[in-house]
Amino acid sequence: MRGGKLLFLIAFAYIKRQKVYFLTFAFAVLALLLVQFQFHILNSEKSIRIGMVGTYQEHDIPTDVISLLSESLVRTDESNRIKPNMATSWETNNDATIFKFKLKNDLLWSDGTKIVSSDLEFGIPDVVVSYPDAQTIQFNLKEAYSPFPSLLLKPVFRKGTLIGTGPFKIEKIEKSRVFITKISMTSINDDLPKVYVRFYPSEKVAIEGFSLGEVEVLLGLSNINYFSNNPQASIKQRTDYSKIVTVLFSMADPLVGGKSRSLRQALSFITPQIKGEELADNPFPPTSWAYDKDSKKFLNNPQEAKEALDRAKSQMPKDKLNSEIILTSTPNLEGVAKQIAASWKTLGFDAKIRVESGIPQNFQALLIPQSIPPDPDQYTLWHATQTKTNISKVDIKRVDKDLEDGRKIINEDERKEKYFDFQKALLEEAPAIFLYFPKYNIVYLRKSEKLLNKVLNLH
Repeated sequence: MRGGKLLFLIAFAYIKRQKVYFLTFAFAVLALLLVQFQFHILNSEKSIRIGMVGTYQEHDIPTDVISLLSESLVRTDESNRIKPNMATSWETNNDATIFKFKLKNDLLWSDGTKIVSSDLEFGIPDVVVSYPDAQTIQFNLKEAYSPFPSLLLKPVFRKGTLIGTGPFKIEKIEKSRVFITKISMTSINDDLPKVYVRFYPSEKVAIEGFSLGEVEVLLGLSNINYFSNNPQASIKQRTDYSKIVTVLFSMADPLVGGKSRSLRQALSFITPQIKGEELADNPFPPTSWAYDKDSKKFLNNPQEAKEALDRAKSQMPKDKLNSEIILTSTPNLEGVAKQIAASWKTLGFDAKIRVESGIPQNFQALLIPQSIPPDPDQYTLWHATQTKTNISKVDIKRVDKDLEDGRKIINEDERKEKYFDFQKALLEEAPAIFLYFPKYNIVYLRKSEKLLNKVLNLH
């Protein structure tokens, strides 16, 4: 005991004399641990940790994730035409109610087993799926629908599993109750890293997770201002042509709805182009095969706005022409709403902004991002019968007829004629102002760029 006590006293005395060195060493170790915790400099494996915002279950894992796990039967080209992918080809009958797809012969699941048609399951309402042979999938529709192949862009999996055809496979799924919190994926390709995807309930929590080093990449973030002064973070942006930021007018509103076409046109003409954003002057993206480059153009045209307002004055009581117009906006678009409201005030209107998180039941004008399909069939957005998704309550007979015909016709040139006329009729009536296609933002640590590019194929 005495020997042990003596050694302790000698060690204590030595440490006391050398306390400056020991304190320096302790602080250095603590600093290294903090840096490692935040930035994971000393990774023991080749991996990348990705964060996303949203609550998901196994049946609705976001496309950014499932596209790493599998492929789809078809794909889109640069003009949004549908092309074969896992399928070699397809054929349809004259009334577009039966579609037969042929699979490639050499397709394998990620576990190495051969793919046969009956492995695949498709949960598409009002569609009966059958498998005439090991390479053929047949879809029988109740009604004609020529854009049907565009519904098959979602990656496919072996029936009842998450086994796909992509370079990655799921190693582990972690949940909180029914919602996924984290997905761990390994690659069948030695050149690719492990991928860990963590899901956050809000952008605020996701940004905190990034700051704490839980993830080194954030996908699809709308607010990137937080990272503007962060020297360790970089931002990639690409235009998202699957969404369009739009001002929708309520066609039931006594001021801007109904027969107030000239007034809506005046508001559309005076609305400014949003700097730094990809202009949308049409319900279709300019890359689409159905986009009409000669269609009516609005935005940032004071002269046309004045002429349209003059027409409105001849059709409406004077007291209405200086009425209050409330523009409802989502929180992320409040800055854009302020620009629009300021432009409307120059026409003499008392334009005010209201910010709401969801889609209100009642509004005069509503600024929101809308999802648009890859095919030009926008029946659900603009046809009068679509009361849940036609938010403006548009009811234009010519628009309805074009949309009805467009989804029955198989020939592309004939479909294009219908969609050109649809654009003309819709823009003339001006139930909406098409502003821009938003950016898809990716925030990442600079040190992770090479692995990120490998995983997401961003070059």
